[in-house]
Amino acid sequence: MPLLMALGGLLLEICASMVGRALIALGMSYVTFRGMSTGIDWLMSQIQTNMGGMDSKVLQFLAYLWVDKAISMCFSAYAAAAVIKMAGSATMTKLITKGAR
Repeated sequence: MPLLMALGGLLLEICASMVGRALIALGMSYVTFRGMSTGIDWLMSQIQTNMGGMDSKVLQFLAYLWVDKAISMCFSAYAAAAVIKMAGSATMTKLITKGAR
C-alpha cells in the first residue's frame, strides 16, 4: 500500500510538470496585474479635475442629467468587479494565450 501511494505521488508530480510544459508550448501563460486601485483612483481624479474646469452652465446641465452619479456608479461597479476578481488581494492573475487579442 505505501508503494502504491508513493507511485501515485510520483505520477501526480510528473503529470503536473508535463501539463505546465504543454501549456507553455501552446503559448499559454499567467499574467499578474498589479496597481488596479491606483489606476482607478488616478482616472477618477483626472475626471474630477477636468469637470472642475468646465463652465458653470455646462456643469449644471450635467448635474441635471446625473452624469456625475453615472460616472460614480461605473467606477464603483468596476472597482467591485476588480475586488471580486482579485479576491481581496492587491493582484489579479489571468491566463493569457499567445495570439489572443
